[in-house]
Amino acid sequence: MILVKLLDKYFPFLTPIFLILGLLLGANVGRHVGVVPWLFAWATFIGSLKIDFNSFVETVKHPKGILVVMLILRVLMPVIALGFGLIFFSTDIYTRTGLLLFGLLPVAINSVLWTVITKGNVSLTLSVVLLDTVIAPLALPFSILLLTGARIDLDTMGMMRSSLLMVVLPSLAGMSLNQLTKGAFGKTWSVKLAPLAKVSLLAVILINGGNIRRYFPPINLHLLAIMLSITTLAVCGYILSWKLAKWLKLPEEDVKAVVFSGGMRNMSTGVVIAVAYFPPAAAIPIVTGIFFQQLVCATIANLIENYYKKSTVTSVSSETT
Repeated sequence: MILVKLLDKYFPFLTPIFLILGLLLGANVGRHVGVVPWLFAWATFIGSLKIDFNSFVETVKHPKGILVVMLILRVLMPVIALGFGLIFFSTDIYTRTGLLLFGLLPVAINSVLWTVITKGNVSLTLSVVLLDTVIAPLALPFSILLLTGARIDLDTMGMMRSSLLMVVLPSLAGMSLNQLTKGAFGKTWSVKLAPLAKVSLLAVILINGGNIRRYFPPINLHLLAIMLSITTLAVCGYILSWKLAKWLKLPEEDVKAVVFSGGMRNMSTGVVIAVAYFPPAAAIPIVTGIFFQQLVCATIANLIENYYKKSTVTSVSSETT
């Protein structure tokens, strides 16, 4: 129990530590990248124990949160990334391309894990991941062709298989167990297994940190400018998601789901596209984005948790006075 409390309290600080540790260890941990999909699947299964098919259907029937995230992913962030590149890197076409690619990337499956960890609406995040997995293979090549003139071919079937393994099947398994036991299984085991979802995410961050070390370029002033830019863009995605969700007066669980599904990007897909279809310089924003995405995400998660804790305390104080 003490370990669980410590994990809950210090998780936002553990995230950057494990990422830096992964970068330092490099291939020693990066070579275990094959277990990452299974860690994802396990954590998704744990998260889905809190929901059943009825709650999933309710989320789809009231798609306000889903539509907000799709607006952010497919319209607002690409426009912001395009404008950001034109303003700050007007003479550097490759960096502009990398920033634009970041804005166009599909939602990260990782968003499901962060929604689970922060006790958000997992049904909403799962719905966004599934929908964007269908839309992205069509929207991403078209957007890149329209805005850069480059033709790319995405591994659509590969993306579908990844989502099937890491999201769809474990979610169906968890929801089915919860449905068959009328919520008893989920009520008992979702709490007991919740720390393992955090441990799985830390392991994923560690391994991915080791895996991206080979792509990381030497540090210079230009790289620092790119780091600052990609971090700013990442923060914009989270803040925009948060503000829109709050403006629409979505409940706390939905706000958390919108923030993480609207803010997180599938950086692995970004690296593959950048390396395969553009000069190496275009991949630098994506590679640095992999590093900073988890740091920004952990910070945002901590801010959201503190925000709702303070809101709860304020509400209780008002009721007692």
